[in-house]
Amino acid sequence: MLTNLQILLIVGAAILFLVVLYLFFKPLFTRSLMQNPLNSSQSKLFEGELEQGTLEFNDMDASMQEQDLIILNLVSMDKSNFDMNQVLTLLKNLDAKYINGFFSHRDIHGKEIFRIASGIHPGLLESEVKTHVLLLALDLNQVNEPLRAFEKMLDSASSISEKLYASICDASRAPLSKQMIEHLKFKAQEVGRLKSLRNFSD
Repeated sequence: MLTNLQILLIVGAAILFLVVLYLFFKPLFTRSLMQNPLNSSQSKLFEGELEQGTLEFNDMDASMQEQDLIILNLVSMDKSNFDMNQVLTLLKNLDAKYINGFFSHRDIHGKEIFRIASGIHPGLLESEVKTHVLLLALDLNQVNEPLRAFEKMLDSASSISEKLYASICDASRAPLSKQMIEHLKFKAQEVGRLKSLRNFSD
């Protein structure tokens, strides 16, 4: 028969074991949770016929093209959730078109330049959504002038970040550096150059 002291020792050892398991697995779970929202949001925005149809792609051939994406993230400086009413009002005032939970920024001809969504799965921007990350995404292969489109998205990101007290980050949510901006500009220039060559050869 176990004594009270032995029972207490067994219970204490079990609790200690559970605490050790929690401390060991918590970082793994947190890392997975931080990575999945970004990947899920990008998938929701850009992959599959359902998402493209939802966002009203006008060019049917565009869905067959290989995508060349530039992703920017606006992350709340104190990691607190944005005021969604402020976010929705701000984006509408920037002339972005609201379509089924996403915002689409278009040129004067109605052709899409870039999209804005929540950086947390499933990416929808609605009044009841809680998110501390906004995701801006540009497909260089679907715009007429890739460099100008990127500069427009970057300007919009700067304007939004100032009003929402957010940091502009790259696709990995690292702060956007001047070197990365130059790299993305060069990438957009190269895509534009190749598009011009293809158009010339046609």
